[in-house]
Amino acid sequence: MELPASLQVALDATPAAAVVLDAVHRVALINKRAEKLLALPRPAAIGRGLNDAAGLAWLAPLLEDGGAFAGKAASLPLSGHPVAVLVDAAPLPLDGSPDGILLVIRETQHPCEPGRRIEQLESLAGIGEIAAGAIHEIRNPLTSISGFIQLMRARALRQADQVTTDYCTLIAEEIGHINSVLSDFLALAKSRNTKSVAVDIGQLIRDVQSLIYGEAILSKITVTARLPGEPLLIHGNGDKIKEALINLARNAFQAMPDGGALTITASADGPVARIELADNGQGIADNAITEIFKPFYTTKESGTGLGLAICRRIVEDHGGEITVSSEVGEGTVFTLTFPRMRED
Repeated sequence: MELPASLQVALDATPAAAVVLDAVHRVALINKRAEKLLALPRPAAIGRGLNDAAGLAWLAPLLEDGGAFAGKAASLPLSGHPVAVLVDAAPLPLDGSPDGILLVIRETQHPCEPGRRIEQLESLAGIGEIAAGAIHEIRNPLTSISGFIQLMRARALRQADQVTTDYCTLIAEEIGHINSVLSDFLALAKSRNTKSVAVDIGQLIRDVQSLIYGEAILSKITVTARLPGEPLLIHGNGDKIKEALINLARNAFQAMPDGGALTITASADGPVARIELADNGQGIADNAITEIFKPFYTTKESGTGLGLAICRRIVEDHGGEITVSSEVGEGTVFTLTFPRMRED
């Protein structure tokens, strides 16, 4: 099947994975996203049947009934870890060639794996029970220790004992770090009732831009906001959403140690309000993408691994969703979607 070069260019620009099959289900074209998702280089795929190309055999059963379809759920086996996808199929008529098939493959949460979601909820419930009973008991002695450390430091300063002063300062800083971890732990585990007030996403992003301005200047990072001309309203707690956005922005700063650019875009898509934070930093490896929202997962030397889990919790508390796409060496895009306020 001869395909125009413009089709390859167009599909390579498509964010979803795309595979074009000829009339006998041989691969005629595969776009860049499909190469990455299927771990299948283009030269190894072109001209091969579905059962002959590694990584494509799982598609064959979906096409047994023939015809076009949309949203068929499937599980893509990848390095022993199934990836949930939805597959769309559409005929692709081309002049002078038999009709082909265009397959579009989109990653999604697998509807056939409720156990995974239940396990996550049970885990968070367990964290909540532990946090409710333990954090108060931990903080009480920490407060006493902090008080004695301050007294010891004051005495050391009076006696010009620099070594003891430095040790006391270090201990006080570590106590502050422990308190910070406990606060994050509690924020993740605690059930929250989100205030349902009108929040203008555009104004909220302008506030975030002002709050991170100084840090951006010091980090040699340009922060650009692309906002709609009219208010984009959702129900929710503006302070909590702001907390999530600042957390994501600071993560982006850490991914650009030599400077760079962060673009925060707000847009409306029918009943949905969308916020995108795009940086041109180091990117996230494929094996980390599926892990980064899990509590306590971190690639940083000094991190609790709770920041992104808290961000997701905040977004989900507002009936929204947070997703991420990334290319190592190219950058990362976090996308937050929220239900828009209905205009009555």
